[in-house]
Amino acid sequence: MSQELYHVVCRDCTTESLRPTREAAAAVADDHAETVDHEVAVGRVH
Repeated sequence: MSQELYHVVCRDCTTESLRPTREAAAAVADDHAETVDHEVAVGRVH
């Protein structure tokens, strides 16, 4: 069984991370976007 992995990357700064679930990635992305008003993308990499 393969495990999901999500890449979170800010388009406006160097913030970037990998998260094990879609929900965790979305939470990080939403928090960063709301805190600093940056554009953040989330994509499944595995």
